[in-house]
Amino acid sequence: MNLGYLYPNYERVKGRSIFELKMNKKVIRHIIDDIPSNQDLFHGGGHERTAHSLSKAIVKFDKGDSAIGLDGSWGSGKSSVVEMAARKLEEKNDQGKRAYHFFTFDIWKSQGSGFRRSYLEHFITWAKRTFPKKRPDLVKIEKQIQGKTREIETNNHPILEWYGISVLIFLPFLPLYYFWARKVFDDLSKSGNASVFLYSSPFLILVAFVVGTLLLSWWKYKFGTESERCSDFKTAISRMLLISSRQHQDHKVVQRVREVDPNDYEFHATLREILGVIQSEKNRVVMVLDNIDRLPKKEIKEYWALVRSIFSRTHDLPTLDKNTDIIAIVPYDRKLIESNVNESDADEVKSETTLSSLASRELFSKTFDEVLVVSPPVLSNAREFFADKLEQALPEQISSDDRFRAYRIFCELLNIESGTTTPRQIVSFVNDLSGLYELHGGKFRLPTVATYLAHQDLLTETPLALNHEDRLNPKIAGLAADDMLIQNLAAIVFNVHEDLAFQILLDDEIAKAVIAEEPDELIKISHAPGFDLRIDDVIQANVDEWRSTGEFGTAVGNISELLSVYQGDARVHAKSALLRGFERVESIPVNGDEYNSYLPLFGIATEQERSSIVEHFINAVFIYIHHQESNGFKDGQNFVIFLQAISTELIRWDAKDDIINALGTQTLPSVPEYIFGLSSRIDDAGFELGVFKDISINTNDKTQYFEEQFVKYPNLAIPALHQFKSENLLADDEWLSIANACLAAIKADDAKPEQVGNLLEIVAMTWQKVEATRRGEIDLDSALIDGNFFRNVGEGETETSQVAQANLLFLVQDKLGESLSNPRKRHPNGQRIADSSDAFEYFKSILEGEIELEISQVEIVSQRVVEARKAGTWIIYGKANRGHKAVAQVVLAMFCGSTPPNLNLKKLLSHFVYLDELFDTKDLTEIFRKYAKKVNRPETEELTLEDLPKRFLEVTYAVADGSWGTLHERVDQLLKFVEYDAWPELIRDMNHTTSILLEKLELSGCKLDAGNFRKPFVDVVNGVLSGQVEIEAAQGSLDTLLKAIDANYHEEIWRTLREKMSGVTTSSLEAAMHLFPRLVSDIAQSGNRISKSEKDNVIRNLLSPALEGHNRQALNIFINVGYARLKDYQDAAEKSSTSMLEGAWKSFKDAETDRELLREVSEAIYGKKRTKSFFDPTFWLPTRE
Repeated sequence: MNLGYLYPNYERVKGRSIFELKMNKKVIRHIIDDIPSNQDLFHGGGHERTAHSLSKAIVKFDKGDSAIGLDGSWGSGKSSVVEMAARKLEEKNDQGKRAYHFFTFDIWKSQGSGFRRSYLEHFITWAKRTFPKKRPDLVKIEKQIQGKTREIETNNHPILEWYGISVLIFLPFLPLYYFWARKVFDDLSKSGNASVFLYSSPFLILVAFVVGTLLLSWWKYKFGTESERCSDFKTAISRMLLISSRQHQDHKVVQRVREVDPNDYEFHATLREILGVIQSEKNRVVMVLDNIDRLPKKEIKEYWALVRSIFSRTHDLPTLDKNTDIIAIVPYDRKLIESNVNESDADEVKSETTLSSLASRELFSKTFDEVLVVSPPVLSNAREFFADKLEQALPEQISSDDRFRAYRIFCELLNIESGTTTPRQIVSFVNDLSGLYELHGGKFRLPTVATYLAHQDLLTETPLALNHEDRLNPKIAGLAADDMLIQNLAAIVFNVHEDLAFQILLDDEIAKAVIAEEPDELIKISHAPGFDLRIDDVIQANVDEWRSTGEFGTAVGNISELLSVYQGDARVHAKSALLRGFERVESIPVNGDEYNSYLPLFGIATEQERSSIVEHFINAVFIYIHHQESNGFKDGQNFVIFLQAISTELIRWDAKDDIINALGTQTLPSVPEYIFGLSSRIDDAGFELGVFKDISINTNDKTQYFEEQFVKYPNLAIPALHQFKSENLLADDEWLSIANACLAAIKADDAKPEQVGNLLEIVAMTWQKVEATRRGEIDLDSALIDGNFFRNVGEGETETSQVAQANLLFLVQDKLGESLSNPRKRHPNGQRIADSSDAFEYFKSILEGEIELEISQVEIVSQRVVEARKAGTWIIYGKANRGHKAVAQVVLAMFCGSTPPNLNLKKLLSHFVYLDELFDTKDLTEIFRKYAKKVNRPETEELTLEDLPKRFLEVTYAVADGSWGTLHERVDQLLKFVEYDAWPELIRDMNHTTSILLEKLELSGCKLDAGNFRKPFVDVVNGVLSGQVEIEAAQGSLDTLLKAIDANYHEEIWRTLREKMSGVTTSSLEAAMHLFPRLVSDIAQSGNRISKSEKDNVIRNLLSPALEGHNRQALNIFINVGYARLKDYQDAAEKSSTSMLEGAWKSFKDAETDRELLREVSEAIYGKKRTKSFFDPTFWLPTRE
């Protein structure tokens, strides 16, 4: 047998197991006899002194009966004192004096038999052995003791009554009677007189015999003697017919009769007779009645009286010689005897005094002539005595350290019991210690064995206390100095090899704790020594049993709870054993909660282990699913509950991908009921049908199943159909059949109002799913002319009614703006009459745009429109019918939803103006943010500037990342591609292209080719200054356009304009200040090395028209230029120009009412007060510093 499999620590050395090698250690042991000693072995000498007193007392009480009491506690050495006294008296006999023979009667040994007879038999047996010369006389006395002889002789034989004798005498004549009676009967029969036989002699004799028997029986019953009389008539007849009525007997029996116990008189007579035979002047007998204090407490009182009767002379006996005197010694424990013999009530409350009672001593003073106290020996050499006895028991086998530790443990036991050291205790302890040491072949150190003895009662009754190390005495456990103390103690308790100790101690407890209802017991026992060594083996040994009994799930839960707090060395091994055990689980049912108990495995497994656990988990579940006899709707829903539970657990460990990968290898049952149940709730678990490897629905024999079930449970059908749709599990024919069944159910009289909304949602889903060419097969038109249909849809008074209206509005979107025909019904006379209702009128108002939808309805319709990709239809209708309330609501909701309508870039741009009306800039920006990732480069490359609506760049600039950034780059390219010849007209007309450029420049800038755009721009500006070009545009538009030209060209533009401008009038200057005020300012003052002609042109064409036209905006430019620079301009100007300036100034000065402006302009032009006239207004104006 391969023990290495069962016991990992098992080895073999040269063909022998390690068990055998350890057990083969030879231990030499000697048993220490616990017999009384005739020598005082202790330093104090107390026993020797007491023995001397006892010997003197024996000699002193030589005449007459006497009794000596030895008072001492158990183990105090009373028997040894008697032996010492015997030795002392024997030493005196060596000097030729009287010999004293000690007879010791062990009362404890004779318990249960007749005390007096037992005593006499033991005594006379001892006497025959001690006094062989007196044997003949003693044998005679022994026969008297043994009992009496009685003889009884018995002789038995039967005696017949006279009735029996008579019957036996006439018995030989019975054949003759038979033939006679037959002959008579035959003769009468032949003559035809057979009935006469009843009166014939044979028959009368027979009757007389029967009657006589009955009468005789009755007579004996009534008048028989006392010995013959019977209790009833039946007994009398029976006795009569048995012939023999009584048994005569004579008997003789020889018996030896032995009485149980002689009485007191007989006992004393026999005892003194024996003493008279064996005692003489030279030989005296001392009777020792030992061990009375070892009897059960309830028997002590009775035996105490019997012992006392031995040495109490009976006064009725004749006077005997002195050779019949009795000397008795009785060793006893005073406290024990007193508590059982004293007549006071045992339950009386004890006195708390510490003094000994005189009254209690009276009991013993009346009993004994002398009382000697035997005190326990003072073991000043107790340690040496212990060591000596231990050396005798185990010679030369124990180290001094182990011997000392064993002695300390012995002393600690005495301290706990508050006892004193006695020789008997030491001998007993050493014998027990050496016995256990030898039993286990010396495998365990002596202190360990001593520790076991100290806790023997506890460990024998409760071995499992070793699982809690704190149950051991800490001081004694420390003295053992054994690193494997618990394991070794367990080995001693169970008497097994230490390698198996923990297996026996812990295995059952661990196994029970593993499958307990709560993990607390397992966590508690995990602190037990040896748990690390056994938990792995226990799991491996029991996992198959747990699986077969259905308890493995409980084991998984408890062990997982343990591993969450347990950090011992066996953690990894226990986890591995548990996971290996789980891998042997073949199938896991999902119709219940058994799988929940396995979920904690994910928490204890590593990331690498977790994926394989999940895979096996899912495989086991699908094995169960595919082995079921049938898979129904409920089974599918149960599987979803399982998925939800396992997914929730795996999400905790960020491992949901593991279950997705595991499910991707599995195939679902194709039963419609199962697929329906699964699909109706799989979304709740966070999964889709597409996660499985292969999905199909086998509806060969259940073609109407979905129609019936979806109409019956539309709330469950909706999520199921979403899954069917995503995996394309149903053909269009099946979808259409389901939709028409739903419409038929709505038109029915018994339609449930709470289901109408869901039924119409199914119809709407069908409309979305089937090909556009087949949507007409949905029998919607017949429903729209059915009055009952609208009544079941309702007026939107309930939530379900609102859902129904919303889905119906989506279904009739092709009829937006149209007026529905009134429903009609067939009259009993065969005619069709109107069947309108409030519900119909209400929905008609919604369809025609007169009533707004509820928010929930808007969300439903917009979501369906987006999913069906019909947003364009609604937007186009909304643009054409701005007053349609429902459409406007739906369009707003479509673009505000998380998933905007699926529109390509051109269509989106075509609807921009409409959207710009519906949304503010911020909301519109957020809408286009959703489209940023949907716009692709090919679409942007197809765009032209004409495709871009105004404000589009502004709206998308905030999200000009991704594709919108690409579009903005495309706009840059398109603007750069505008031809040179086109720009003058584009700028003058400020058409769409120029507007796009302005918008682009204001947002992100745009750099055009200076050679292509600069000259047309300068020409247009010059035309505006000269009044030849008029442009309608926003203020500063041409300043913005200037940004399209690189800044390095700006100085050249200023110079060109200063040189070329001419014919500037007040009106043209005003137009210029509207279109390009910054450029005018730069023309007036910016640039290096402005030429004389340029300065002259500024004075003539800018400053003078500004004064003439009172153009404050233009004048502020020159005020900011300052006097010094304007003086330089005036000095460089032609005389005609300065004269023109002087005239313009006079005109301005005379007409201007704003004195502050007048002063500022005067200072800018002239720099100080002019001395012309006292009445000149400027004369009074202060000059600038």
